[in-house]
Amino acid sequence: MKKLVFTLALVVGSWTVQAQQLPLISNYLNTAHLFNPAFSGLDGKTEITVLNRRQWTDIQGAPETQFMAFNGNREDLKFGYSGYAFNDVTDIVSRAGFYGSYAWHVKFTDQNSLSLGLGAGYVNNTINVGGIRVQDALDPVLFSALNRAKFDLNFGFNLKFGDFSFGAAVPNILAPKVDFSDNYVISPFQYQYMRHYVVNTQYDVNLQKGLMTLSPFVTVRANEVTIPQVDAGLMFNHKEYFFIGAAYRSSYAVTANTGVHLTENITLGYAYDFSLNTYGFALGNSHEFMLRYSFGESKKDKRLENELKKLKDRQNRQSGDLEDLLNDRLDEFKDEVSAQQKELFDAEKENLKGELSEAVSQAAAGSGNNGFNGNGAANAGTVGGNGAGAMNNGANNQTGAYPNITYPQTPQGGQVKSNIKGYDPNQYAGNVQAGSRGYYVTAGVFGSVTNANKLQARLSKQGIASDVFQDPGNNMYYVFLLKFNNYESAKQAQTSGFNGQYGGKLWIKSL
Repeated sequence: MKKLVFTLALVVGSWTVQAQQLPLISNYLNTAHLFNPAFSGLDGKTEITVLNRRQWTDIQGAPETQFMAFNGNREDLKFGYSGYAFNDVTDIVSRAGFYGSYAWHVKFTDQNSLSLGLGAGYVNNTINVGGIRVQDALDPVLFSALNRAKFDLNFGFNLKFGDFSFGAAVPNILAPKVDFSDNYVISPFQYQYMRHYVVNTQYDVNLQKGLMTLSPFVTVRANEVTIPQVDAGLMFNHKEYFFIGAAYRSSYAVTANTGVHLTENITLGYAYDFSLNTYGFALGNSHEFMLRYSFGESKKDKRLENELKKLKDRQNRQSGDLEDLLNDRLDEFKDEVSAQQKELFDAEKENLKGELSEAVSQAAAGSGNNGFNGNGAANAGTVGGNGAGAMNNGANNQTGAYPNITYPQTPQGGQVKSNIKGYDPNQYAGNVQAGSRGYYVTAGVFGSVTNANKLQARLSKQGIASDVFQDPGNNMYYVFLLKFNNYESAKQAQTSGFNGQYGGKLWIKSL
């Protein structure tokens, strides 16, 4: 009996001291949630993964591991969840169980986030008595309870800074003890769980706008008894077609990974471990197969697509607003060009009328003087009177050019404040009868009152007083700043830009 107990102790004890208790897999970059619960739902995918691994194929009773895992998240991507069942067998010792994990993803910015995960599991530990070969098949130890289950917890976190991530996990937090024999009082046989520590780092180099990713990574696994194991490698993933990678595992093997994305939802992967330790050639190599099925598209990718769609819609709306603004400005420009051409014609006409009136007045005055000098004193009054009458008639004709036209009256009253200084307050728009006779220095001419009001609003924001009136003769709307009683004063204000106080174009409208 003692010999049997020592044999069992040697088998299980050697497994405990010489190796990690965690199942060893090579596709852990594709199934990160298996060793760190903080990765649950992190990529925004809902997927099922089946994994099978055979280690040291040339040795009878070598480790074999199977996983079936589920991974998903909520629509808002703030919480993720995962679960997996596994079976890990090494000769007569086996562990089977299931774990469920829940993760909380805190997003600080679009590039920085923190994930916290907690997992709980129930693991059954078994020693296969049928595999034990002894002389005495009736040994009492063989009838002991060699099947025990224990509850345990896992915890992990992952920090993401842009394309760099750093995380750590603590599997077997409770580190429970498993008593396989309770009827052997002298030396009960126990299996001791060990608390493990897993640290992972990864940097993703995105190529072709994220279609391809090159990821160097380092993973360290350690516990209180064994020497830490370090994995360092490089993984290249083309999201549409395939992935390929390689890694070095300290004091163990070189690993090669490859896989193909058969469809948008199905991925098939394979990993090959070539042993490098002293007995590598005798132990044989390791093979691992992975099959993953994703349900629909990644919620993370879908969310990014929705954000891009929103940005495009916003851009289209802004483009539409800009197009409307440009159309309004084009209409205003057309009105201004047409009005400017007409104003130039009207201004020249007014200049000619003024010059003609002045010439008529001078001619009348000259005629009166000639009559006085040529006809003597007796006729002077008559001829002079005729000359004065002619002059008066000319003046009456000059001031009565539009006797039948009535203009809209838009008085605003009060003292108008304006950034244009140095003129009589009674000449400013707002203090004059808009549309009454005179010479108006205008800033714009429009065929639409809406466009005229828009210019008036812009001038108001600049602190420049303005007013609008319509000429019934051409139905055009005029936005004016000041009104003058004579053409010369209006011309001086227009050409000087109100003595340099206004930088825009100005025209003269005479009524």
